[in-house]
Amino acid sequence: MRNKFKDNISHLILSAPLLLLAFIFMGCPEPPEFENTPRIKFENLEFSTRQNEDQPNIVEDVLTLTIYFEDGDGDLGLSDRDQFAPFNQYNIPLNENNVLIFIGSQPNLPPYNPLDYFAVAEGDTVIVSTGGSNILVTADTFLIERNERYYNIFIKTFYQPPGEDEFIELKWEEAPYFQTFNGRFPILNTEDYSRPINGTLSYKLVSLGFRGLFRNYPMYIETYITDRAGNNSNIIQTETIQIAE
Repeated sequence: MRNKFKDNISHLILSAPLLLLAFIFMGCPEPPEFENTPRIKFENLEFSTRQNEDQPNIVEDVLTLTIYFEDGDGDLGLSDRDQFAPFNQYNIPLNENNVLIFIGSQPNLPPYNPLDYFAVAEGDTVIVSTGGSNILVTADTFLIERNERYYNIFIKTFYQPPGEDEFIELKWEEAPYFQTFNGRFPILNTEDYSRPINGTLSYKLVSLGFRGLFRNYPMYIETYITDRAGNNSNIIQTETIQIAE
């Protein structure tokens, strides 16, 4: 895709509710030896609130997850330029006639939601480049397939409602939320060569509804990260915390 379609993609990325990051490297007198597959360990999970920068009357809920990481070749992180395969945000399926699959054009398509469809607004036009040809789309909605390699940190949240013995996953990508808290953290190895790195990474999940959903129920986060080669780290579970309503 190019031209206006790339602008739309940028808007989708910037509007994600979670991509606020901080990281600190831990200096070592001698280069450590780590596996090339990343390893992570839980450090901290903290809840806080803050005023929205653009609308000070809006109070945002913030879950800050801090993890320790180590990686043998340092290929952790994605830059703003990583928008093309294999790090493209989504793929575009075509039907048997090599035509875009528009909403309602086939049986058993999912209902409209912002994760499964790309909507072109009334009066707007995008050029979709796929299969060596360009397709002009004006004021319509077509099917997309999300690409997991677009993300490098993956998040699941679990909580325990009153009267329940087990924790329940709050599935953000399903109705009625249709969003994801998976995201990206930036390039951590700023050198031009492969090297072992380790340190801490803080990742913020921002919402307007954590207090209303989780209240004072026990909750925790499950997470893992992926390096640029596509190697998944171990999956870790945070400690259990409670968010006061």
